[in-house]
Amino acid sequence: MKSLIIGVVLGAIIGFAVSFTFLYSLWLPITTVTLLLSALFGKFVWKTPVAPSLIVATVSLFIYFCVFWLPPELDSRSASSPEEHALAGRSLATRGQIFGDDDRAFKHFLIAAEGDHLSSLLSVGEAYLYGHYSVKSDPSKARRWLKRAAELGSKEALHALSDVYHYPKSKR
Repeated sequence: MKSLIIGVVLGAIIGFAVSFTFLYSLWLPITTVTLLLSALFGKFVWKTPVAPSLIVATVSLFIYFCVFWLPPELDSRSASSPEEHALAGRSLATRGQIFGDDDRAFKHFLIAAEGDHLSSLLSVGEAYLYGHYSVKSDPSKARRWLKRAAELGSKEALHALSDVYHYPKSKR
């Protein structure tokens, strides 16, 4: 039981510290790893049973899977409207930050943009402008998507269009 308490406390402290620096979705895996390490340490140093730590670590990984991994996959597979594709793109792009799937996210944004989804038009345009989502920077493609977003009333698109026209030629 001592190793379980130490693992949970250390995992929570380290995980939350990391989560406040940017990687919010890693606190559960960090807690899980800390639990497993404390279980091993407890087994060989304090001679305590490892089962409680292993059970909590397994539950922690299951929660992580259900909260951060599964929903984007379900969104991606069931998307049919531009709004649903935009949601799937956002979910995939932000899934666990480290485990984001940029290529698939961009494909969903592209489908949504083709359906005139405003935020997706902006996302696709900025992707082509700045090279987000592993897309090669292409200001001429960016201009097309950003113009359409501006036509639909996006002030952000107007601002981004000014970047297209002032984007240094060395970056093109």
